[in-house]
Amino acid sequence: MVANVPDYCIEEVSDSAIAHILNCVRKVSMANSPLRRGEWEYAKIKPIHRFSEATVGLIAFGNIARRVAEKLHPFGVTLLVYDPYFTSKAQYHWGKFASLEEVLVQADILSIHVPLTQDTRHLLSRAQFARMKDGVILVNTSRDGLIEEAALLEALESGKVSMVGLDVIDLPDTDYAQSPLLNYPDRVIITPHIGWYSEESIVKLQKKTAQNVYEVLKHGKPLYAV
Repeated sequence: MVANVPDYCIEEVSDSAIAHILNCVRKVSMANSPLRRGEWEYAKIKPIHRFSEATVGLIAFGNIARRVAEKLHPFGVTLLVYDPYFTSKAQYHWGKFASLEEVLVQADILSIHVPLTQDTRHLLSRAQFARMKDGVILVNTSRDGLIEEAALLEALESGKVSMVGLDVIDLPDTDYAQSPLLNYPDRVIITPHIGWYSEESIVKLQKKTAQNVYEVLKHGKPLYAV
C-alpha cells in the first residue's frame, strides 16, 4: 500500500512560481547586480514591459497551476492554458484553453507545471523553443528533466529566451555547481528546490502523513492512496 500527501504545499509552490515570474518580468535580481557595483541606473536592464499586458502560458493545469492562475488573474494578464486532461474549463472562463502549439507561439511568459514521466521528459526541447516568441520568459517550479537544458542554453545564447526562473535543474543536488546555467547569473535565477517549503507546509505534511498512518491502522485505507 502506497500513500502520499498531494496538497501540503500548493500555496508555497504557486507563490514561488509567481515570485519567479515577477522577478523575471521586473528584472529585480538583474537590477540588483549593477547597483551593488555602484551603478545606479536602468539602461543595462532594458527592456521591461508592462506585466498586465503580458500573455502568460501555463503548461498543465493541476492543483498548483490552477492556484497560479487564480493569483495571476488580478494582475490583468492574458492567460493561456494547455492541459488536454483538464475538463472543468467553465470554472476558469477568464482564461483561454489552447493547444501546446498555441501556448508556445503566443505566450510572453511560460510557466511549467507538468509531472515528470517518460512522456514529458524534455517536453521543451529545440523544436519547442523554436516556436516560442523571441525574448520569452521561462519558469519551472515543477520537476527537472522537463526542459532539455542544452536547448535552453542555446535559447539563452541566441536571445530566444530572455530570462529564466528555476526551482529545479537537471543535475543531482550535489552537482548543481557544475551547471552551465550558472554562467548566466543575471538572466537565470535558480533556487535550490525550495518551492515547497514554509514552516506551515512542513506542519501540514507531518499532520497529514500521521493521518495517513492512522487511517491505515484504523480503517485499512489511507486518506491519500496512490
